[in-house]
Amino acid sequence: MFDFHEKRKIRSFLYSKTVFVLLLLLTILLSISAYNRFTVAKETKERLDERRTDLEALEMRADVLDAKVQYLENDRGVEEELRNRFDVAREGEQVIIILDDKPILKQGESIEVSTDENEDSSILGSIFEFFKP
Repeated sequence: MFDFHEKRKIRSFLYSKTVFVLLLLLTILLSISAYNRFTVAKETKERLDERRTDLEALEMRADVLDAKVQYLENDRGVEEELRNRFDVAREGEQVIIILDDKPILKQGESIEVSTDENEDSSILGSIFEFFKP
């Protein structure tokens, strides 16, 4: 009989309100902790994805720069780069600079925009003037 009474005491203690409240608090604390770990893992994954995209962009940029370095290592690449950046010519060559017919505006000036009809007539007029003797 002693075992029956002992089991009854243990069972009554386990089913008491205090144990229930303690277990509920423990469950809530564990749930909060698990949620915090979940959010940290999610943020870490997002940062990892961002870093991977940054790495891919940097690798592509490194490839472009390597190609440009290889291009500039030979004489033709250096010459072409000099010709593009500066108006440089070899001996016996001439440099031709083509300017637009558009007027250069100073600060505060404006251009009057012509309509399509005026442009067509001016184009036709210039063609007719070209073929006039």
